Amino acid sequence: MQRIFIIGTLLAAIFLAFPLRAQKVGLVLSGGGAKGITHIGIIRALEENNIPIDYIAGTSMGAIVGSLYAMGYSPDDMEKLLKSEDFRRWYTGGIEEKYIYYFKKNPPTPEFINIRVSLRNPLHKVKTQFLPSSVVDPLQMNLAFLELFSKATAACSGDFNRLFVPFRCVASDVYNKCPIIFRNGDLGDAVRASMSFPAMFKPIEIDSVLAYDGGIYNNFPVNVMTEDFRPDIIIGSVVSSNPGKPKEGDIIGQLENMIMQKTDYTLPDSLGILMTFKYTDVNLMDFDRYDELHEAGYERAIGLMDSIKHRISRRTDYRQLEKKRIAFKTRMPEFRFRNITIHGVNEQQKRYIRKEFHADDDGTFPLEELRRGYFRLMSDNMISEIIPHAIYNPYDNEYTLDLKVKMEDDLSLRVGGNVGSNGANQVYVGATYHNLNNYAKELSVDGQLGQIYNNLQLSGRIDLPTRLPTSYRLVASLSSYNYLKQEKLFNKGNAPIFNKQEEKFVKMFVSLPFLSSLKAEFGIGAASLEDQYFQTNVIDFNKAKRDRSKYMIFGGSVAIDGNTLNSRQFATSGRRERLSAHIYTGTERFYPGMTEAYEGDYKYIQSWLKLSYEMEKYFNFRHNFTLGTYLNIYYSSRNFSHNYRATMMQAGEFAPTAHSKIAYNEAFRANQYVGLGLIPIYQFSNVVHARLGIYGFAPVFPIRENENHKAYLGKLFTRLECLSELDVVVRLPFGSISAYVNYYSSPGNNWNIGLSLGWQIFGGRFMD
Repeated sequence: MQRIFIIGTLLAAIFLAFPLRAQKVGLVLSGGGAKGITHIGIIRALEENNIPIDYIAGTSMGAIVGSLYAMGYSPDDMEKLLKSEDFRRWYTGGIEEKYIYYFKKNPPTPEFINIRVSLRNPLHKVKTQFLPSSVVDPLQMNLAFLELFSKATAACSGDFNRLFVPFRCVASDVYNKCPIIFRNGDLGDAVRASMSFPAMFKPIEIDSVLAYDGGIYNNFPVNVMTEDFRPDIIIGSVVSSNPGKPKEGDIIGQLENMIMQKTDYTLPDSLGILMTFKYTDVNLMDFDRYDELHEAGYERAIGLMDSIKHRISRRTDYRQLEKKRIAFKTRMPEFRFRNITIHGVNEQQKRYIRKEFHADDDGTFPLEELRRGYFRLMSDNMISEIIPHAIYNPYDNEYTLDLKVKMEDDLSLRVGGNVGSNGANQVYVGATYHNLNNYAKELSVDGQLGQIYNNLQLSGRIDLPTRLPTSYRLVASLSSYNYLKQEKLFNKGNAPIFNKQEEKFVKMFVSLPFLSSLKAEFGIGAASLEDQYFQTNVIDFNKAKRDRSKYMIFGGSVAIDGNTLNSRQFATSGRRERLSAHIYTGTERFYPGMTEAYEGDYKYIQSWLKLSYEMEKYFNFRHNFTLGTYLNIYYSSRNFSHNYRATMMQAGEFAPTAHSKIAYNEAFRANQYVGLGLIPIYQFSNVVHARLGIYGFAPVFPIRENENHKAYLGKLFTRLECLSELDVVVRLPFGSISAYVNYYSSPGNNWNIGLSLGWQIFGGRFMD
């Protein structure tokens, strides 16, 4: 009996001790950019076959996949996330249209280099913005990592051992030339640091250390797994390799060899099972190849499943795994923010920033209010970067919004312009002084000098962060347009100037935000305009003198305006829209160029109404195809000027392309018209695309010329015109290069071909 008792006791002890000695499985995932999607396929295969994953460690993309799994994401959840538009915006830097805060944006300027200088210490810090500091704009990523990882950080109290699956990731300290192992802290910061590949993503500062991609020193952290968790067996997934011997002329390969240290991608058979994948045609950001890469990982793991099951006898019930996953997710506290702490700015700036997030001192605010406040502030030219964190307070179940704010230097110096074969060569210089305290202030001077367009503009702006934000802007402008006679094909030499326009005005604008991505703008001002022109096409430039029409105009306008286009020129996504109403009164005077041709003075006083609507919108489809649409409706009750040419120079202009803006073409001018356009676009890459613009123009009542050079109205819709333009565009961070060929239906056989480099952007006009 005693023997039976002893045997039973031993068996019971063995049974009770067995769980403590059950096999523990560690999963190690390498970096490799989009190739890391392969890891998700492996995880799916392991889960479907009830293979446990007790610990997980990764670097770079391996850290992203590993962290998602560690915080309770299933393979289906990860697939949904990585295929989402939100994820695409994170790695492309795009902004969802509803968060584009157009109210804060100034009119575009054609600079390709921007130098920021601190007036307080101008010799100490000069920052040149010619190329971006990283390929991917961190604007979206800074907020995305808060949204994605802060709840998990709160649930585990910053201890990565307390995640759904204990987790480690690796980053690099390039100053001290050593890896950084993240075991605790903010999960989002850890993953962000681990994936910050030099030049591609902006590094993050943690504890005064600038942390870069972990792949620089350890792209396959088997040693971290063994030292921290000591699993019984390791499953490794490698989708990267050490850089090969660089070749002469291969700059990227040479840089990779200089930056990346050699990683040991082996896994001894005694430690576990290794799956290695060789990809030769997958780029760092090829996330749109999800299905292909996921399938590669899944198929490899399924092919090795017999070996895996032979090495790993323990099984995990999938339903029990899901219950634990759900239980962990329910412990994640929902976002509810109350307090805001701000670092890096003075007290007045703190008050300004705090109001953008939450106007009330008391009460909580949700994540959506945080998003809107963040994008509103980042639309301001005065803030360089905001790095937000959500710090959880378990006692009141609320978060504190912690903001690390980096201010821009207060003086911006800009240089840019355009070089074109069409004669539209421009040099642009500009400067803006920024100041942010209790309210935002700007003072700007902009100048353009060129053969066709010259402009000097002074402007000042004040933004008040009231409950309904309000902006006041004063603009004083002097400009001239010299319309050239267009030559066929490339211009040869200096073409003669036929018509000139000069404009001087002062205008005050008051703006309010309207429906998120729009603004309502009210303007009032006065202008002096002068048109110089010839009334015949046969001219002796040595003797002839232009006729002149002068206008003194006073008026006001109200407009609803918005712009979410992804580029200053040659956009491929987004929408630009403007609905405006103007009322003017003014005096016209006529001065003949040749006194003997005309007798007496001419003075005419009139008032008129102008209504216009312009919309440009792009629809993105699959297979790199985009379809743009353009609509322009224009109505003016303005009477005719002294003569036909003066009337046409003041008429509304249909100019949907860059070339049409510098070509004086009376066939596309009228006081009432409708213009339509279709713009099919094929994108070869994010940089190069081809676009074909096809436009139709229909004046309601075309303006015609009689034998006395006077204007009269033609019959309703008796003239239709068209223009088309084919462009091949290379969009670079500092400007665009475009080669074009275009056709105008009038005058007859009007073909043009040319090349343009830079930005062709002119300043605003009084009656815009």
